[in-house]
Amino acid sequence: MHEESQFVVIGKVVDTYGLKGEIKMEPYLEKKHWKKLKEVFLKKRGGDFVPFKIEGVKLHGRYVIVKFSGCEGVDQAKNYKSAKVFLPLHQLPKRKKDEYYYFQLEGLQVYTESGKFLGKVTKVLEGKPYYLLEMDHGRGYIPFIGQMVKEVDIEGKKIKVSDMLSEIYP
Repeated sequence: MHEESQFVVIGKVVDTYGLKGEIKMEPYLEKKHWKKLKEVFLKKRGGDFVPFKIEGVKLHGRYVIVKFSGCEGVDQAKNYKSAKVFLPLHQLPKRKKDEYYYFQLEGLQVYTESGKFLGKVTKVLEGKPYYLLEMDHGRGYIPFIGQMVKEVDIEGKKIKVSDMLSEIYP
């Protein structure tokens, strides 16, 4: 039995692809990393983590097409529809300095440089031209850029932001 806290969701099975047992996935992990994966775990709501060896990966628009060992036809592939795709925490690709996974930022407390508490990060949104930190389930949004975010302290569970944001978030 695997513990949920040891895994990170990296995608979701959205459908089958073709007739040879391939699966179309919505990736939450950058697509460039999928080609390096050898094994992932699938889990349906209420189910267990089930390991799957990866035979092949193709990039297809915004999706990733994955072929699992032993999944030989569309009927088998249908069984995995809507399953979440997981990777053990220790197998996640390493991030560069000042790069973070969403799950690392979600839940962090947000303070200004002068120490005023603004809220808690509840979600990270992909925006153009930058990412947004959602605070307190939509109460406010902070652009994840250097002018606004001054420091991220994962171990301390804090994000320090520009004092100018204290005027926007009373």
